[in-house]
Amino acid sequence: MKKDSIEIIKNFKIQLDDKLILRCIGLKSKESEVNSSIKKAITEEKERLPSFIHPTALYTIIPYEETSQHSIFKDAEKLALCICTIGPELEREVSKLMAKNELLRGLILDAMGSEAVESIAQQMDDILAKKARFMNLWPSKRYSPGYKSWGLEGQKFIFQKLPAEKIGVRLTESIMMVPRKSISFRINFYSEKTHISRNVNL
Repeated sequence: MKKDSIEIIKNFKIQLDDKLILRCIGLKSKESEVNSSIKKAITEEKERLPSFIHPTALYTIIPYEETSQHSIFKDAEKLALCICTIGPELEREVSKLMAKNELLRGLILDAMGSEAVESIAQQMDDILAKKARFMNLWPSKRYSPGYKSWGLEGQKFIFQKLPAEKIGVRLTESIMMVPRKSISFRINFYSEKTHISRNVNL
């Protein structure tokens, strides 16, 4: 990969776990204890889900010198930056359901959107970890702005390096991403395994 090259990926497989969806809508019961109407709504919304999501990710890999040498990037040889999204259509459909007072279906579809974009981020995590090892470097865990010592202002850094508009994502003045079902993150690439705090199964 050439320095500062940008790549867009769209071929994601989204597989959702009903247990996670139940947890997202506030149900901690065993799946066998969930009433049939909720199960039916989950099944039906899962069937509709592909019509409302367009899984896409954008990433780049930059050298440490382009990080302004911030302390959180210390000792990293390179940095992978990524933005993932499912697009805006699911949010519009959720708003329609809520407006029609179909609250359960709205909550279920919203939860599915959250799980879908997280699935994209997890898949991109795997892709970028493999790229790190191909470069004989070691990947850290993924970190999103606002997590631990990386302030929310890190969003601005990511959006400076990535043309997010190419996948339909923008950053508001309050540093929030639109569409809301989007995730941004970084992965540090180190030259030595001693710097990493993750298991790498490649």
